[in-house]
Amino acid sequence: MPQTTAQGLRCLTLGSYTASVIEGALKVRGPQPLAGPLPASIEANREEIIDFLSGCCGGVWPPAWEVAPPNRLRDTEAF
Repeated sequence: MPQTTAQGLRCLTLGSYTASVIEGALKVRGPQPLAGPLPASIEANREEIIDFLSGCCGGVWPPAWEVAPPNRLRDTEAF
């Protein structure tokens, strides 16, 4: 069963990775290059993650607090 958007974003955060939407594509960066493609759980929800980042976080994860204050991030579960 694929992870939810919130679980996928939490995993990125715990691994010190960032995500951004650039020209409609999801780009992930972190302390180490990913060895191969995105994990299946994130790949399965790619469009949902892109929609969430674009609509609620200014296109980046972790979001700037001015764009998505902590109370707004709770909406992730409902998304």
